[in-house]
Amino acid sequence: MAEKPHILVVDDEPGVRQLCCDVLRRSGYTAESAADAGAALRRLETGLGSAVVDLVLTDIKMKPISGLEFLAAVRDLSPSQRVILMTGYPTLDTAVEGMRLGALNYVTKPFTPSELRAAVATALEGWEPGMSQRHGTGETAEVERLAGLVARSEVMLRLFAMVERVARTDATVLITGESGTGKELFARAIHHFSRRSSKVFVPVNCSALVDSLMESELFGHVKGAFTGATSQKSGLFQYADKGTLFLDEIGDLALGLQPKLLRVLQEGELKPVGGVRGVPVDVRIIAATHRDLEEGVTVGSFREDLFYRLNVFQLRIPPLRDRPEDLEPLADAFLAEFSTRLGRGPLRLSPSAVHALHSHRWPGNVREFRNTLLRAATLAPSDMLSAEDLMVLQPGSGGPLSAPATAGYAFEDLPLEEVERRHILRTLERCEGNKSQTARILGINRTTLWKKLIRYGFEED
Repeated sequence: MAEKPHILVVDDEPGVRQLCCDVLRRSGYTAESAADAGAALRRLETGLGSAVVDLVLTDIKMKPISGLEFLAAVRDLSPSQRVILMTGYPTLDTAVEGMRLGALNYVTKPFTPSELRAAVATALEGWEPGMSQRHGTGETAEVERLAGLVARSEVMLRLFAMVERVARTDATVLITGESGTGKELFARAIHHFSRRSSKVFVPVNCSALVDSLMESELFGHVKGAFTGATSQKSGLFQYADKGTLFLDEIGDLALGLQPKLLRVLQEGELKPVGGVRGVPVDVRIIAATHRDLEEGVTVGSFREDLFYRLNVFQLRIPPLRDRPEDLEPLADAFLAEFSTRLGRGPLRLSPSAVHALHSHRWPGNVREFRNTLLRAATLAPSDMLSAEDLMVLQPGSGGPLSAPATAGYAFEDLPLEEVERRHILRTLERCEGNKSQTARILGINRTTLWKKLIRYGFEED
């Protein structure tokens, strides 16, 4: 007999528990119930023979442990556990908090059997026999991939699960984390799993836009709006209509433009520069920053109302130094990519190279990590990469190795182009991936730096 999804119903009202279990069993599921959150947690912790819980259906208003408190405990116990909330007092705040804590959806009491069946069917999309047994235990030994992201650490797997849940909504997402942690990759993953995936994903770096032109770039302008505006121009918001607009480094957005962004978020329309009528747009906003926006609110550099509009869901990406379990899976993924790009055989890390990776704190995060491996893959004489090939920092230190000539820092008898390539890369790493700072040190503009990075294979065109 084919295995059925197993559902646990948690509610302090016996009639609701019985009704839900009856509906679910008639719909072909296996169902059991618990009278409170404490009993449900014991059931999830200890298990019951081989019956693994595939979905939890829980009320919010329960005592002594509320449904939201129970949901937080479930998330700590099993990050990938599927949960639906039931509530007789639906509010936006409750729904948002439930989604933040990992709920897939919520149903409002009183609900009909068909509404319950629809919510459960949606929550169990993609379910396969044994899936909860494999992924619902909280173990992180297996490497998981998500739309270009690779991880093994528990904190990242929780973020992966959150990405899939958040992607099903149209809510605004704020992604925070240090430079180089991969915030844009997370934004692209959210777009990939959303209903907008067939439409455009438009990344915009707010720190790279010139203040005087930023408003026109984002919102467009009408003919004659300013000197040089010889024709009407649509902005990036209109270009991203029906798709996703990713506002990177949102903390650098000019204070004068913040009310205009707030208008789009609140009313779904924008006003081009020089225009008098609003233009409706349907855009999902994902923002990212390495800054502390709450501190910006305190000092007056960022609007409080805009912060709360952006911070509906927040994904905080941890620095690479705080998740060493991810180093080797990331290295394997990058080296496989570089092997193909460079036309080399399968690239591997020697034990000394693995030790070097774990000894370095990676202040530039995944960006520095990737560039280090790309450089090694490009220059190493063997397909087995050594610690010397990596040229990372000394264990526990903040300064670079005084690398020997064989490691690639000696410039004698090298072509001028190779000297330039290595100098640019070292300066970029020293600036922790900050291209504006790198360009200033090198005495070139950002566009020239960007073109050189593409030319040398360190940046996608």
